[in-house]
Amino acid sequence: MKEDSKKREFEVLNLVVQHYIKESKPISSGYLCDRANLSCSSATVRNVMESLEKKGYLSHIHTSSGRVPTQEGFQYYVGRLKEENMLDEEIVGLLQERIIADMEIDLRHARDIEYIFDRTLDVLATISGYASLVAISGFEDKFFFRGMRFIFNQPEFEDIHRLKSLFYALEVKIDDLQDLLFRYTKEDMCILIGDQIGVSDISGCSMVISGIEHSDLTASLALLGPMRMDYVRAVSALHSVKHNLESILEGVWDETT
Repeated sequence: MKEDSKKREFEVLNLVVQHYIKESKPISSGYLCDRANLSCSSATVRNVMESLEKKGYLSHIHTSSGRVPTQEGFQYYVGRLKEENMLDEEIVGLLQERIIADMEIDLRHARDIEYIFDRTLDVLATISGYASLVAISGFEDKFFFRGMRFIFNQPEFEDIHRLKSLFYALEVKIDDLQDLLFRYTKEDMCILIGDQIGVSDISGCSMVISGIEHSDLTASLALLGPMRMDYVRAVSALHSVKHNLESILEGVWDETT
């Protein structure tokens, strides 16, 4: 019985997170019963949501009857997703053809690492809908980002104070962000949520990071967005773009070395 209760809690939390990512508004028990085709009653779902709130996975927003995931709720959701499989093969397949075309490198710039990563970041930001960042260590250390235009599409950043903090971090805390990314150059995929990022100005955000090591070059690619990030799409996009970048480095880059 206890196992059934735990399973139901995760099912409800999973649905709250998924619908909150999509709708960006508090999710109520009635909404879930209407939209998610649950077998249990609205009262049962409400009780489960109250239990999740007591455990710190959900919270109320003002006087709304709905609830939103907390940082702990997102972390639990992402942790369980990673156990199953974070990559969505359908998304990867849909993105692949577009990525290959958009990341085609002009041979005249094949030795220009900044050009290669600039193209990479632009494609990554465009297909994911989040800001993209990179820290590169090779001939010299570099850090740059693209896709800030997509930040304005996120309701969270309608809050001017949150937006100012984000821009402050990207302008003033560059060294901190670069050091952060360099810590993950050996990681295939890492997700940092909220305070886990370690930069107070963007503690309300999430980052998905993946490292690259090729010859004498090491780098970390990252996506930065709200905590209400579509983690499955972000991971799938980053995985796909990184795979194509590695192919470019092995092909065009190695041929000109």
